[in-house]
Amino acid sequence: MENKRPNLLIFVSDHFRSEAVHHLGNEASATPNIDALVNADAVSFSNAFCQNPVCVPSRCSFLSGNYPHVNGFRTMHHLMSAQDDNLLKELKKNGYHVYFGGKNDVFKEEVDLSLYCDDRSDAYSELGCIAQGVPIKKGYRPILQGVTQQMAIEAANAKEASRHTQNGKNYYSFYQGIVDDTNPFAIGFMGAEDAQIKDAIEYLENYEGDAPLCMYLSLTLPHPFYACTKEDDAVIDQEKLSPMVTLTPSQAALKPSIMQGMRENYQLYHWSKEELLAIKKTYLAMVHHVDENFGKVIEAFRQKQAYDDTAIFLFSDHGDYAGDYGIAEINQNTFEDVLTKVPLVIKPPKSMEVKPGIRTALVELTDIPQTISEIAMMPLSYPQFGRSLCSQFTTIKEHRRYVYCEGGRREDETHCMDGGHPKDHLYWPRTSEQMKMPQHTKAVMIRSHKYKYVKRLYELDEFYDLTLDPFELNNQIQEERYQKIITEMKEELLNFMIETCDQVPYHRDER
Repeated sequence: MENKRPNLLIFVSDHFRSEAVHHLGNEASATPNIDALVNADAVSFSNAFCQNPVCVPSRCSFLSGNYPHVNGFRTMHHLMSAQDDNLLKELKKNGYHVYFGGKNDVFKEEVDLSLYCDDRSDAYSELGCIAQGVPIKKGYRPILQGVTQQMAIEAANAKEASRHTQNGKNYYSFYQGIVDDTNPFAIGFMGAEDAQIKDAIEYLENYEGDAPLCMYLSLTLPHPFYACTKEDDAVIDQEKLSPMVTLTPSQAALKPSIMQGMRENYQLYHWSKEELLAIKKTYLAMVHHVDENFGKVIEAFRQKQAYDDTAIFLFSDHGDYAGDYGIAEINQNTFEDVLTKVPLVIKPPKSMEVKPGIRTALVELTDIPQTISEIAMMPLSYPQFGRSLCSQFTTIKEHRRYVYCEGGRREDETHCMDGGHPKDHLYWPRTSEQMKMPQHTKAVMIRSHKYKYVKRLYELDEFYDLTLDPFELNNQIQEERYQKIITEMKEELLNFMIETCDQVPYHRDER
């Protein structure tokens, strides 16, 4: 695997919030493999932000370098077609051998796989195919050897039952805690995740191609259910868990209406502090499982003698409430840091100089394609808004003055609703609110190091002084002393929307 251009490992988690990383200050968490990489060979961005707080629009954004509003990729149901530009297509077009492992959540089902990858495997979809007794999707590598239909059905049933009794206290919380089950595929998503990692490692071990390898792992953990093994639970320090973020009734009243509605639906504010902390502990245990699997993949690159010549990217599409603010899981148009701030760790190839450690610069996931473009010596063939992070490898300096995140819809955009789940469905507390207005209003966040402003189309805006109020408890939008700053951020937001409202293709058409 000696190539002039570096190999790439793009390790993408789902629901992994930055606050859960040990080297970024969480004393209760355990992420030893990520921490060791940053200590030795990588940089970790402590202020990295996604551009939409749910998976599909976020993934369409970080794989293209464009914001969700630019081409309409801002819902869970509008995905990229064969004509849409993205990083994987660029890599394959420029001679990379692309292995795509894990869930899709970015490309339409009918898209020809060969456009953006050479090999495709997805334990999550395969488990569903086995359970339904249907053939594995064309072009996918079968990887769940030994998994019977009964095991797959039990896993599907476990997702529905998940230790919950309908209308019981735990029903909508996604909380399972420690699950000791003989069927590993019934423990949240861990069984499928482990199978996916195993396949990726075996693929790497057997890869003998001349082309540089891009291994894109689109994984699921720590996506709820909040379920973990006793081994992962044991490494989380219960005594060092930070308190849950809770809202008083007066604070909740100034939060967005969708947040108020979700809190009422989840009813987590009736839980004790100890019960809420159990969610957080389990979530951190799931993060530890992610770290363990990441370590296994890193070790495989070392064993292949490809570690030095590989650029490694670890990040997540968005974070997770995990019980904070009285909410489980995620939401599509609220922007607390637990949802929008994600880990971003980059190890450049040995050919590039790096001073390992933490960088505090504000960065976005839109910056990933341009960074990979520079590392891979591969100019992108389409316009995008990312800015390369390569200069951050050796210098501590500012990168962006502001970062942005967006979500929601216009009132007339009923086709953009992510709803319709019946009341007995676990997603109902969130998606039922996304059927309503002003709850699901279109909204855009602009954030600096010190302040966060959210423009909401149909209801009260939000403003937080992050220095005095880092947990965003007190909406100060009506406070007189902040009006000058709010006006300045509104102007910056207007400039941002004008600058990024569209993209003109590089090629010109004949006329």
